[in-house]
Amino acid sequence: MKTISQQLPDYFEYFEDGTQYYLRQVQYPQDIPLLHQWMHEPHVIPQWQLNKSELELQVYFDKMLADDHHRLLIVGIDGKDVGYTEIYEGKRDRLGRYYDGDDNDLGWHLLFGDKSVFGKGFLRPTIRLLSFYIFEHSKAKKIVGEPDHTVKPYAAVVAELCYESQRLIPMPEKTAMLYYCFRETFYNKFGDYYQTSQQQLANQPAKLLSVT
Repeated sequence: MKTISQQLPDYFEYFEDGTQYYLRQVQYPQDIPLLHQWMHEPHVIPQWQLNKSELELQVYFDKMLADDHHRLLIVGIDGKDVGYTEIYEGKRDRLGRYYDGDDNDLGWHLLFGDKSVFGKGFLRPTIRLLSFYIFEHSKAKKIVGEPDHTVKPYAAVVAELCYESQRLIPMPEKTAMLYYCFRETFYNKFGDYYQTSQQQLANQPAKLLSVT
């Protein structure tokens, strides 16, 4: 039987304000050079601490891809790979030791590796992409998150996107803020965004076929 995360699709596409956003399954080992490049970017190292050799990253991602409570995905914008995300099952993740989770809870970790996307307003739509990906393809009633509580820009952005802070969680490497994003609250605010995206997808078959 497939786990919750294994039932998520290998590819998902979302449009917002004429811009295409997508998620695609990490291709192993083809994506390792790109991930290696991103993990060595100065803005990525402090949070991810995966600035390892290419061989060490191969071993790391080989193990991660075998872990059935994760989905590893590349984030793309307008046909270009720009980032990486891990979708995880909250209750089966280490986070499950710190909160009273539901079996269907899912969460995500996100990095933008390509600095060319900074400051262009892509973060909020990308978080909506992740949220729709989870809610449209699972029974999750909520999405969970546990970022370092000192990352203030994150807090400001996710508050606009229906991610509600719950409490601080002491973890070995950080003090995290536990967040919940409830399905009903999210769709009450952003459901129309998804319907608009679906309409645009239906009208752009040529663009769909061009994405690999």
